[in-house]
Amino acid sequence: MAITEYHVNGVSFYKIYVHVKSNVDPLIRVQKRKMNIKTYKDAVKEETRITKEALIELGNKEKEGDSWERIVELWYYDQYKNDFGKRYSNKFTLNDYYNSLKRYTKDWLKRKPSEITRGDARNVIEHLTELGKSKSYICKVKNTINLVFQWGIDHRHIRDVFVSPLHGIKVDKREDKFPEILNLVEIRKFLFEAKLQNQEWYPIWAMALLTGMRSGELYALEWNDIDFQHQVIRVTKSFNKRTNEIKSTKAGYWRNVPISTELKNLLVELKQVTGNFKNVLPRNSHWDRGSQSKPLRCFLKSIGITSVKFHTLRACFATQLLADGVEMTKVMKVGGWKDIKTMQIYLRLAGVDEKGATDGLRFLPSEEAVMGHVVQLFEFKN
Repeated sequence: MAITEYHVNGVSFYKIYVHVKSNVDPLIRVQKRKMNIKTYKDAVKEETRITKEALIELGNKEKEGDSWERIVELWYYDQYKNDFGKRYSNKFTLNDYYNSLKRYTKDWLKRKPSEITRGDARNVIEHLTELGKSKSYICKVKNTINLVFQWGIDHRHIRDVFVSPLHGIKVDKREDKFPEILNLVEIRKFLFEAKLQNQEWYPIWAMALLTGMRSGELYALEWNDIDFQHQVIRVTKSFNKRTNEIKSTKAGYWRNVPISTELKNLLVELKQVTGNFKNVLPRNSHWDRGSQSKPLRCFLKSIGITSVKFHTLRACFATQLLADGVEMTKVMKVGGWKDIKTMQIYLRLAGVDEKGATDGLRFLPSEEAVMGHVVQLFEFKN
């Protein structure tokens, strides 16, 4: 609070500034100003009056509590300032959570948390389901809402509510859909047609299928990562399109990918094309923009093969290795997988666990037994 004297055309005036802040929530504050007061005595009286007004207004704001929109904003800036690099891998992950909250709870934004019901919470789940979102994505949105609610409660921004409206609401299990994948026949036809048509993506697609490397890892691959002497590719880095920078691999550690005979031949061909450059694989405008799946889907569709996204080529790599009898732990090590659940999906696709399970069944009659029975019937009729 302050009273300041100022002059206009040689005449003295006073102005008042009052600023009161809540002890409950430091972000709740009221500011008031008044100018053109003729005497200091009047300024003191006016300061007392508007200070009382400000305190009454502050008390009303404290009683009202924060809207859901403000809770989300406060949570976002708190995480950005204090939790950066701990809970979230980078600011883009935090932004994704923030944007999903604003998008899928937009009907809540102007409401107070105490006005948000379990019916409202179920509507969010139903809306996400209608949009065709995966079970894992719906659970992620649900968990984010629960997290922000709990944060608001813990920091006393949410009062009169002690639990998130989504707490305890089950996410219905959706149908276990068969994932996108290419079988061995499709892979061979795919690469044959791509090379035959001199597709600019051919070396990139072939490298993905022969190494299991992610798109960003392939994009960042340099010739000094290729060790022809020891027959390995050292995968040490990845290109992040969102930050436009080279970073570590997704798993956070480097790994070796053995160079097979086919891969060596491909690398020798590439050396003749890109050997004078730092990067192993040729660039193109789609890949530079991070839209590598679209041209792949279009090409596969044009040759009558199952349409898959670019990342699926990595799954094809794992599935074929598992089908060939390579140990799961070795496949995970070469491909940089940390989640065993993902590898179990590939095991199912490869049919490794089920292979040979029905070999012991002996239900159908042999040809000899059938023919012998026919002869007996013929003799009986005669």
